[in-house]
Amino acid sequence: MFNFARYLLPMISLCLLILSTPLYAQETGDDDDSTSDYGSPEQSDGDPTGRSPETQVNTIDQVAPRLASATALCAASGGYLADCIAERIEALTKDTSKMAGHPEMQQILRETAEALRLLVRENRDPQLPRARLIAADGQSSSRPLVAVAPDRIESTHARAIQILEEAETRLLRSATQSSERANQYRQVAEALGSNKVLLRS
Repeated sequence: MFNFARYLLPMISLCLLILSTPLYAQETGDDDDSTSDYGSPEQSDGDPTGRSPETQVNTIDQVAPRLASATALCAASGGYLADCIAERIEALTKDTSKMAGHPEMQQILRETAEALRLLVRENRDPQLPRARLIAADGQSSSRPLVAVAPDRIESTHARAIQILEEAETRLLRSATQSSERANQYRQVAEALGSNKVLLRS
């Protein structure tokens, strides 16, 4: 017998996501899981990162606010939450490509984003399409996001929290050169860790 509930529940979830504020979701038929699709063609302007010059991060003091601002896009993203956080960190690492003097921090953020991205794809919901999210503050996901299967959200979010905590620890341990850098990295670690609140909710 055909299970209507299994078919309808994912579609209802997507409709609620589309209608919720401050986000709206744009369904995309792109099934490619590549992380290389940052920005739109009009944004690239020959920039090898594919990101807009306006999004570039040039100093360490800009990193923590950018990480903290991810909540505006990801807070109401439902099953797409874990991948939304991964995408926000990915986008930031692209935007820090020209920032000098902090290679270890950049590597930690890159590896954290990749770990989250792979985690989501291991637990993806085949019933929901990939979608781009747009927030009221103008933020938008730079690639289509993947939703986690409903029965795997709890375990996936628990593992995502562990990944973020591991990154926080690495950031704090890497800032030993000076008290100023230690304070900057502590702020980055706290901003990164703020996403755990979303994952726990």
